[in-house]
Amino acid sequence: MSMIEICDSSQIIEGEITKITVDGIPPIAVSRYEGGIFVFPDTCPHADESLSEGWVEDGRIICGVHFAEFEFETGEVHNRPIGCPNLTFFKCEDRNGKVFAILNEEKTDV
Repeated sequence: MSMIEICDSSQIIEGEITKITVDGIPPIAVSRYEGGIFVFPDTCPHADESLSEGWVEDGRIICGVHFAEFEFETGEVHNRPIGCPNLTFFKCEDRNGKVFAILNEEKTDV
């Protein structure tokens, strides 16, 4: 599958989570951490809650409902609610001020 444009990279603020909608795809979230851009499902892997309503703290994405913490570099979950798997990321890149991602293939190593 080819990469598709999902947003302008200027929309993605360091340390914040932005919800993005793309036709035909469940909502995704985009965040910038230490200059890198990360694209992941907006739905917490534990339950049907929006990760973009959470926050970023100490290199982790925090679910605002269950307080599960997902590491940016690995997706590893900490403060795990029962049954909560790791977060997965989509392959993405910042190309000429635009964020592109492959949204049908998730990967855990970013």
